[in-house]
Amino acid sequence: MTSNDHSATGRPETLRRVDGREMRLAIGNTPVGIEQTEAWERYEASQGHALWGRYLYAGEDGKPVAAIAIYADTIGGRPFLWAKHGPTWLKEQSPEREAHLRELLRAEIRRRDRAIPFLRMHARYNAPDLHELLNTITYDRTFVIDLTPRTPDAIAAAMPKDGRRAVKRAQRVAEEAGCAISDETGLERGEFAAIYEVLAETARRDGFRPHPADVYWSMLTSLGPEHARLFVLRRDGVPHCWDLITTSGKDATAYYGASSTESRGFRGAEALDWWAARTLAEEGYRGLDLMGADSPRVPELYQVGMYKKRYAKHPTEVDGAWDVPVNQAMYAALRAAKTGRGAYKALRDRLGRH
Repeated sequence: MTSNDHSATGRPETLRRVDGREMRLAIGNTPVGIEQTEAWERYEASQGHALWGRYLYAGEDGKPVAAIAIYADTIGGRPFLWAKHGPTWLKEQSPEREAHLRELLRAEIRRRDRAIPFLRMHARYNAPDLHELLNTITYDRTFVIDLTPRTPDAIAAAMPKDGRRAVKRAQRVAEEAGCAISDETGLERGEFAAIYEVLAETARRDGFRPHPADVYWSMLTSLGPEHARLFVLRRDGVPHCWDLITTSGKDATAYYGASSTESRGFRGAEALDWWAARTLAEEGYRGLDLMGADSPRVPELYQVGMYKKRYAKHPTEVDGAWDVPVNQAMYAALRAAKTGRGAYKALRDRLGRH
């Protein structure tokens, strides 16, 4: 395993490729996103995404400052690299360190594979080498339900007033409607079809395209019950809402979820989220991240943010994702192609589809 030379900036930190064990030991008890753990490698492999490398960004004394796991991915048939919710910062995260780490990573990528146009990773501070994502959206603000009070009344008391009322009302309405909520993590593949259909209905209603069913099933099975759970609300045996929860250390994340239109009549989604929070609190988790809300950078998440803000008095700022060009010419070509497709679609929509 090799170490990068010091960069032209003169900073003392270096980049060193490591294995999973060394990265895990370096991170220790620092909170880390599930996507940066060894467990996530199994899920990425199930999607055909190979681990490209794990790296430690170390100080002059050799002690780790940050850790990052990077996977190979594709966009429009072209390769790129993705470090989801990475890097994990172990010491001070300054703008200078962020920029220096990106500089070292670009050099490493060029050294290993000049066909890679860009790296997608997270950063706190905006900078000239960071670009908005070519596809999909990110978030830099979220709401986390504080589970440390442990008891339902204490957890609810930590919420805003309208949130306290909402969760208790949802629990009562769902119970009166005859709903049953349970952990169905170990269900069989054949049973998952009905679960996925709830997501398909959600997608039709809300205007988005879901992943194929195997993406969600593979997440459950590859991560295993230690890191992925499926909580389901049923009425008369029929699934109406579900949450796919991932866990890393003492932190839980509502990674995916769905709800039927009918469930709105008995507040199914709220009742399920509240049940999930209470269940995870009993198991000793410290927070349930609702994974994304609106911010000045991402106004598209306004509606979901309005729902989630009831569960916590204050938002939690997180590092958003950015594209980091490695090969400027190839990245510019990808962006131009996207712009061209968007212009063609807009023109087609104005003229009508003939």
